[in-house]
Amino acid sequence: MKNLDQIRATNALAAATNSTFEGANDGEVVKKIPAMIRQNGILGALAFAHENDGKAGHADVFRAIIRHLKELKRIPTTIADSGPLDSFLSHLCAADAAVLRSATDETMAYLNYLRRFAKKGNTHDSDRD
Repeated sequence: MKNLDQIRATNALAAATNSTFEGANDGEVVKKIPAMIRQNGILGALAFAHENDGKAGHADVFRAIIRHLKELKRIPTTIADSGPLDSFLSHLCAADAAVLRSATDETMAYLNYLRRFAKKGNTHDSDRD
């Protein structure tokens, strides 16, 4: 049986491997999300990502968070992890404080791994030759 840190690391590595978290500096967007959550709460950060979907990569980070939370059964599996963030935002808005706190705590713990694995900058292996 895996512990939570193993699950977080596995999910973060898979997310980072499958995405570059498009944005101005690729993986740098992953570093901004925890600060946004600390300053504005998960709902505020999620609202920002929803508003700017497709522009800076914030929504892609939240889609990775949704996949992680679904695997841990912290949110319903019916919440979409692709496309708009509406179902996740609606779920958190309707949830009680304990669910919101649990989702926020797990998101922050997961982001500690994701920000380490996410690709940084626009450096590619072919650029180093």
